[in-house]
Formats: sequence, C-alpha cells, structure tokens
Amino acid sequence: HTGGSMIGSALQGAQTWGIPDGFDVDGFLAASKKNFVSLQNAWDRGDITALRTMMTDEMLAEIKSQLAEREQQGGTANITEVITLDAQLLGIEETDQEYMASVEFSGMISEDAFAGPTAFREVWNISKPKAGGGWRVSGVQAMQ
Repeated sequence: HTGGSMIGSALQGAQTWGIPDGFDVDGFLAASKKNFVSLQNAWDRGDITALRTMMTDEMLAEIKSQLAEREQQGGTANITEVITLDAQLLGIEETDQEYMASVEFSGMISEDAFAGPTAFREVWNISKPKAGGGWRVSGVQAMQ
C-alpha cells in the first residue's frame, strides 16, 4: 500500500448510481468536510492557486469571475466562519472517464459579523478522473 488516500479505492464495476460496497463513506465525508472549509478559506482570500488544486477548470473559471465581480464592487477579502457542518453522500456515478460523487453539505455559516450565522444547504458535485488524480469540485448547487 503506497501513500495517499484510499478514498474511492473500492470504486469498480458497472454500477451507475449509488454507493459501492466497501466504499469508505466516513473517510470520504471527513475529507469532503475538510475540503469544504479549505475551499471556503481560499475563496475568502481570493487564492486562485489554492482554488485551482480543489476544483475543475470549468468551476475555477466560474469562481474567478465571481471574485472579479467582488473586487469590482470594492469587496475586500471575505471572512466565512463555518460554525456547523454536516455532510451526506448522496451517491456516486461512474462514467467512462471519471467518478462523480454528490455530497450534500448543510449547517450554519457566518459571513457577516453583523448579520450573524445563517443556515445553508448545498449539493456539491465532486469528480475524480479514472486516469488518476484527486477529487475536485465540479459544481455547486444551493438548495435553499
């Protein structure tokens, strides 16, 4: 067993949607939560280099335009505090080129010291190329 995460190592076979037997759901969700917080921090700082390692090129292009918009509006760096965070693996889909997981995140975040915490619910699509490489965020959909 070489270094690196074994998350997703049980992904084989022809199933199209669901959670494969033997898949380390707890490990995957723990890593997903960590990535959620890291990505939030990188977004707050406008750190494109860090964001690039965590998301697909398409998602990065979308985020870059949001950051540019934030700067145009005179926006300073954002400060997001993740107060509570829950994650649930909705399922995994396999295509010819990649694995795609859908994770629902929910909890409380605070982006504005004056407004206080707000509840959020989002589904993140996270993909991993079969050719190798890590999981990257490929889409985010707000549910509230």
